[in-house]
Amino acid sequence: MDRTTWLVVEREVREALRRKGIWALIALVFLGATAVVVVPELLPDRDATADVALVGDDTIGVTEALEDVADPEITVTPVDDRDAASVAIEDGDADLAVLLHDDEVPELLVEDESGELVTIVREVVTNRVAATQLANEGIDLDDVAATFAAASPEISLLDAQQAGREGGAFALTIVLYLVTVILTAQVASAVAVEKSNRVSEVLLAIVPPRSMLAGKVIGIAAIGMLTLIAGALPVLARFVLGGDLPDGLGRTIIVSAAWFISGLVLYLTIAGALGALVARQEEAGAVVTPLTMLLVAGYIVAISSGDSVLGLVLGIFPLTSPMVAPYRIAVGAGTTAEYVVSLVVLIATVMVVGRLSVVVFRRGIVRTGERLKLRDVL
Repeated sequence: MDRTTWLVVEREVREALRRKGIWALIALVFLGATAVVVVPELLPDRDATADVALVGDDTIGVTEALEDVADPEITVTPVDDRDAASVAIEDGDADLAVLLHDDEVPELLVEDESGELVTIVREVVTNRVAATQLANEGIDLDDVAATFAAASPEISLLDAQQAGREGGAFALTIVLYLVTVILTAQVASAVAVEKSNRVSEVLLAIVPPRSMLAGKVIGIAAIGMLTLIAGALPVLARFVLGGDLPDGLGRTIIVSAAWFISGLVLYLTIAGALGALVARQEEAGAVVTPLTMLLVAGYIVAISSGDSVLGLVLGIFPLTSPMVAPYRIAVGAGTTAEYVVSLVVLIATVMVVGRLSVVVFRRGIVRTGERLKLRDVL
């Protein structure tokens, strides 16, 4: 980097840090990451205890079987009759009631039949009733239990960390999207302002157009990295203090930085060139709208169908790959060859677009008074 480019970088960083919007973005990312880390720790754990009211003579061992349940820990309280059980549930003293009837099928008294506790209690009561009936028929319950245990299939998780990685990829995609959209608009707006108030003419007298555009891109990209660091600090602190990252998520975040940096440079370069085409700052938003739409498309595909064929295509297409490729890496939807091709295509696009953007910027920044089209400067 030559001295003139470095001077522009310093200027852009200083100017960016003076804007309230940049600090708001950094604060938003930092607070969002902090909330993701802290809020789960503050939320109360799922209630691990339950109270069950029991009506009738427990001759089949329901009480003992319920109290043997580990999660949730169940406390069984005998009550006199159905009315007493209803009152206990209404007053919050019991979560549900088991009514044992002589020579009849037991009954569960509940407020909501879809709860997890209802399922657990129903299964326990059913097992005790069945066991009692089998015992009355003279069948050895130990033999029955051994037979069922031998026939029970073994449960194996395909990927215990998949949900964690998907959550991390989702959060990462949101951050990349927000940072890229906001900084792209900042670059286009800054170029438009300097062009409209003739500051660019003064700068071009001492700084070549290539250095001026490169300095703007590098300076604003540095702000983007600062924003990412602000978002990474709470997460890093959480895991340094004893948390665990889902397998592969740390590697995903590191690898995704290549797409983020390359994609941010690509979008900022295009935004800088497009900003040189407008005559007023108010027009800067309209000129970068196509870029924003591409970012939106990439973001939507990444979070909704990043592991689909469409995700594969957009994960290689350079204008959407910065959004889609990191998500595909996180969920393991692609291959190493795909990721290499995606990154190579993205970097090659940055180089080609960089050259074209310098031409557009050089010719557009000096033509004031009217909004230009690309064909006017190419």
